[in-house]
Amino acid sequence: MKLFIQADDYGMTTGVTDGIVACGRDGVLTQTGLFTNMPSTEYAVKRYFSEIPHVLLGQDLNLSTGSPVTDPKLIPTLVQENGAFLTSRMHRQKQSEDPDHVSYEEAYLEYDNQVKRFIELVGHKPGYIGGHAWHNEVTNRALQDIIDKYEVRDAMRLIPMDSEKIIRIGGWSNPKQLPDKSYDYSVITQLEQDPLEMFITHKLKALEEYADQDVLAIIHTHAGFLDRDLYKLSSFNAVRPMEAGFLCSAELKDFIKKHHIELINYSYFD
Repeated sequence: MKLFIQADDYGMTTGVTDGIVACGRDGVLTQTGLFTNMPSTEYAVKRYFSEIPHVLLGQDLNLSTGSPVTDPKLIPTLVQENGAFLTSRMHRQKQSEDPDHVSYEEAYLEYDNQVKRFIELVGHKPGYIGGHAWHNEVTNRALQDIIDKYEVRDAMRLIPMDSEKIIRIGGWSNPKQLPDKSYDYSVITQLEQDPLEMFITHKLKALEEYADQDVLAIIHTHAGFLDRDLYKLSSFNAVRPMEAGFLCSAELKDFIKKHHIELINYSYFD
């Protein structure tokens, strides 16, 4: 078995950054995607080079969290009046009213400027590119064109979703559907979904059946530590430190060591 372990949203906040650094330094993280449009971005890059340069650094291109790299006046279909991005919820609402509410040219421009900032800060192209949170057909096209322009690994295409040789380790962090068809994704709901507990009680025996086979296992997380900024930016918050704890846990490390599992990142596919 080869095991691929990812944490998204590196640089989203200082807390998220610190949690991901812990996963790379003390845990088994193999790659993470950097946000280049956040106040914590430069802090994240500094910590990356000083503490976790062995982790593959990719990029999460983002049109729904924080503020853009581009002058907001140049991308009016992507931003609120205060210059911040439309949130995922705002995008979904606008799209229900107008499926073409986002301009391809504006999405492409912002994505391009985010990649340019990555290169400026890091000194080379991203190890891979993926998209963050909200997206639609227009933004996906812009994202793919940016990936083609810079000739970087495409996070969406490297690992086929339907391959029989891929085992996805997850299932936690799911909202509860309520009787009225709405969703409960409160802090309490998140705290009830412990990835380490699920791994031990539900996933471990199943995985052991494949440990000696030629398969790829994937653990895809949003690990991180909590801080005030994260609560303001995202409802996906309380589960992050539990995911960080899982990636640093003795149970996961012992499983990897016992079965001689090879830890890999996207560079494996070159």
